Amino acid sequence: MNIAVLGTGKVGSTLGARLASRGHRVLYGSRTPTGPDRLDHRSAVAASDVVVTALPGNDVLGVLDEIGGEVLGDKILLDPSATIIPQAATEHTDCGEVAVPVQTRFPRTRVVKTLNTMNFTIMVDPLDSVPAATVFVSGDDAAAKTVIIGLLGDLGWPDAGIIDLGGIGTAAATEQAGSLYFATVRALGDAKFNLTVSR
Repeated sequence: MNIAVLGTGKVGSTLGARLASRGHRVLYGSRTPTGPDRLDHRSAVAASDVVVTALPGNDVLGVLDEIGGEVLGDKILLDPSATIIPQAATEHTDCGEVAVPVQTRFPRTRVVKTLNTMNFTIMVDPLDSVPAATVFVSGDDAAAKTVIIGLLGDLGWPDAGIIDLGGIGTAAATEQAGSLYFATVRALGDAKFNLTVSR
């Protein structure tokens, strides 16, 4: 599968390297493209079937607007991002929505929200880091979610750890959990944990 990873930071590099190791063709979209696998955002998306927005949530809509709806078309968009709403008090962090605004702005594009409740170190082979792991999936298009769930398997997620929450509107619940995530990081002094459903 041809996959465009927008962003070359820790999230993008971690996901891209693992997906490439599983046989996918990965192109990185960057504001400063260098090399054959690092293109400008628009070119990377145009050459791919799946787009991963490995960007700060605050930047996602702006980057996608630059790419344009005609290029995004009906591609599958995997959104692992989190939007941080700055607060005056450093001990408090609010997180805003990304997935629903993206789906509203680009109605043809099949947006799937996942991997946004954890640190990048847990996104790949989570059971190597924590004893139990849960990843949530939200999206309106069933076929797109099936593709993304397959990619989660390629990243090392066991089927039992994947929970399909339903439509894209449910993404707001996991995006709001970002506040809990950041509070937990501060309390533990460590990001090596996962918000897990135990039943």
